Amino acid sequence: MKEFDRPQNLKRFYLDWQKLNHIYEEYAKHHGLTYISLFILQLIDDGTTQKELCDILYFPKQTVNKVIQSFEKKGYIELKDNIQDRRSRSIILTDKGREFQNKVIPVIENAELSAFDSLSNNEQKIIADLWEIYITHCIEKIKGGIYDE
Repeated sequence: MKEFDRPQNLKRFYLDWQKLNHIYEEYAKHHGLTYISLFILQLIDDGTTQKELCDILYFPKQTVNKVIQSFEKKGYIELKDNIQDRRSRSIILTDKGREFQNKVIPVIENAELSAFDSLSNNEQKIIADLWEIYITHCIEKIKGGIYDE
């Protein structure tokens, strides 16, 4: 396997990030979900639209639509006409969907809140600030690289 030439701290950062993603994936799979559908389920509230999910999660429309269709087939949601925007439909959780959401999502939310709460206020600010800076630089470099080809 090819070993990437990265500084040690970047390797640590990347491997820990992948480790956490793997845990989310395992958890989702255990509940018959994909990584993507887990995060969509987490955000669905009565009246949520597919466009809102795409905007928040940065997932493609087709991906979100596929998950929404699978949730509808399983009886977790219903799609209703959106009064504010006739071009979109509101996602409404069924009783079955709300029960499933209440079973699956709190474990993740409680783990994230507890982990973040274990940090001091200063550490929370530092991690959030550094993550924002890192992401901003990555986006700039990747987007800049798109046009260099």
